[in-house]
Amino acid sequence: MRWPFTRYATGFLLALLAVLAAAAWGLSHLDGWWWLAPLPLAAFVLNFFRDPQRHGPGGEDELLAPADGLVADILEVDDPDLGQRCRRVGIFLNVFDVHVNRAPCAGEVQAVSRRPGGFLDARHPRATEDNRAATIVLRRPDGRRLAVRQITGLIARRIVCPARVGDRLLRGERYGMIRFGSRTELVVPLADADELLARVGQRVKGGETLLLRLRPAPAAAGARAEAAAAAR
Repeated sequence: MRWPFTRYATGFLLALLAVLAAAAWGLSHLDGWWWLAPLPLAAFVLNFFRDPQRHGPGGEDELLAPADGLVADILEVDDPDLGQRCRRVGIFLNVFDVHVNRAPCAGEVQAVSRRPGGFLDARHPRATEDNRAATIVLRRPDGRRLAVRQITGLIARRIVCPARVGDRLLRGERYGMIRFGSRTELVVPLADADELLARVGQRVKGGETLLLRLRPAPAAAGARAEAAAAAR
């Protein structure tokens, strides 16, 4: 049977549940139903660290959401990690969302950067620039690059990002998480971004919902053109 909770917090989860169980046992010696008091917190913790199986539709040019949550904004920005004009899709995660982060497509981790910063509410306009963050740059098999950024929030204080340069991630593969309520961004060079498949205000599921379709890679587009010409 598969462990239904994230491996990025197994030790923390088991330790906290042990503390809550001990508290419930201690409270059981009091008159009344005091032993039930730790149960809501235990239910919250189990819900927060759940890690469901996901299977995303589409192909490699259709990028999956890297996190569960609400699409907060879709903007054109100059991204420092990719060094060019990009389309950025920001996803806000509340404390009831799954907080495991997933790769939007297959690729090799080309760079991992960490930025110090504060802990503004993840919905604050300055959070994406001022809060603590970790970014991975993925190089796709076709050579094109994109980035996924984890950003802390008001309550979220810990980013878990064990990915290293040279790691190869599969489409939808788990690569980290953020604790407790946060923001995740998908960043794609504007020259590669084609059709948006999600809208602001839409709730998405990491590793399952399609966010954005890429333009065909130059080689793939050329091959299709040649095949069409040969068929005529």
